[in-house]
Amino acid sequence: MLRRTTAVAGIGQTEFARRLPGTAWELALEAILAALADAGLQPAEVDGICRFAPPFERVSEPMVVRALGIRELAFFAEAPLGGEALGAVIGHAAAAIASGQASVVVCYRALSQSQSGRFGRADARSGPGPVGPGSVSTAEPDGHVRVGEEDNRCFHWPYGLVSPGQLFALWATRYAHVHGLSGDDLTSALGTVAITQRQYANHNPAAIMAERVLDWDTYRSARIISSPLRLFDLCLENDGACAVVLTTADRAAALRDDPVYVLAATQSLAPYSEPMGIYGEDLIELFPPAAAARLYRQAGVGPADIKVAELYDATSFMTVKSLESYGFAKDGQGWRYVIDSGIAADSPLPVNTHGGHLSEGYLHGMNGLNEAVRQLRGTACNQVPGADVALVAAPAGSAVILAR
Repeated sequence: MLRRTTAVAGIGQTEFARRLPGTAWELALEAILAALADAGLQPAEVDGICRFAPPFERVSEPMVVRALGIRELAFFAEAPLGGEALGAVIGHAAAAIASGQASVVVCYRALSQSQSGRFGRADARSGPGPVGPGSVSTAEPDGHVRVGEEDNRCFHWPYGLVSPGQLFALWATRYAHVHGLSGDDLTSALGTVAITQRQYANHNPAAIMAERVLDWDTYRSARIISSPLRLFDLCLENDGACAVVLTTADRAAALRDDPVYVLAATQSLAPYSEPMGIYGEDLIELFPPAAAARLYRQAGVGPADIKVAELYDATSFMTVKSLESYGFAKDGQGWRYVIDSGIAADSPLPVNTHGGHLSEGYLHGMNGLNEAVRQLRGTACNQVPGADVALVAAPAGSAVILAR
C-alpha cells in the first residue's frame, strides 16, 4: 500500500502558450528545476525519473540526467498511451520510493507542439508513428489479425476518424444515444463544463485563456469541430512543461510544512484500448469503474471524501463521463449532474479549478496534478475552502488521490 508513505515535495511548471521559444528539452528542464527549488532540493539529489513514454514524451531520461549533472539514476520508468499514463508515472515513482529503490523521484511532461506538430492535426503528421508497408501484426487464436498501436490507423482514418477530437465526438454521440439525451441536453452539459472552466481560468494568471471570457452566446455560436463537439469543447494545443518531485513522507515533512501525501495511484488497461479505445465493443467505457473502485479502496477514502477533482478534459465530454466513472454521478447521469449541481467553486464538487485542458493549458493531466497540490497546500488561485483530499483522474482508470 502506498498510502501516506510518499509525498509531493515540489511542483514546477513553465509558462503555457501556443508557441514558446524553447525546445521541449529546455521546457522540461525549466519545470524540473522549478519543482526542485520548490522542494528545497538540488539536482544531484535526484536518483529517480518517471516520465510519459515516447512518442508522446520526447525528452528522454539521459537528456535530463546529462543536463542536470546527475551522476547516476537508481530508478527510471516510462508509461505509454499519453494521458492514460498520468496515474502510472506517479504510481511508479511512489512505489520506487516506498520500496527503497529511489529516494527522490522527478516526474515530468514537456510539450513543444509548435515544433513537433499539433495533436489535433488531421493529417499524416499527427499521431504516434508511421503507417505503411511492413507494419507488424499478429494473428490471434480466433484467426483475426491484430495490428500494433502505431499501424492500425488504416482501419479508422479512411472513415473520417483522423484526429482525437473526432474520436471523442463519436463517444459523446454514443453516450447521448445510449442514455436518451436530446441535442439540447448534451449541449447544456458540455457548455456548462466549458464555460465554468473558463471562469476558473479567468482568475488564473497562468492560464492561456485568463483574459478570454466565454459566455453562452459565444459557446453556442462557435463552429462545430466534429459533431456534437464545438470549438470550446476541445482542449488547447500549446507548448509548456510541468514537473513534480516525490520523496518519502518523512523527508517531505522535513523539507516543508505543507507536504501533499500520495494516498493511492492506479492504472488500467483493457483489450483494444489503442488508439483511445476505438476498438472496444462499448465506446463509452473508456473509464473502467473497477479501476476507480480499486483506487478508492487503496486510498481508504470514497467519492464523498473528495473535496476537489482535476479531471482529464481533452474534451468537455470527458469531464462529464469521469463524474460517473469516479462515483460522483450515476451511470448515464453525469450530464444531469453537471447541469443541476455544477462544477463551480460553490458546487458540491469543484472540478478543474485551474481551467483544465480546455482553458489553462494541455499537459496530459500534469497541470491538473500541480493544481491539486496547490489546492491541498491552500495556495490555488481558485482555492476551495477546506480542500484536504483531491482526485486527479484520467481515462482508462489512470488516477491519483492526494491528501494533506
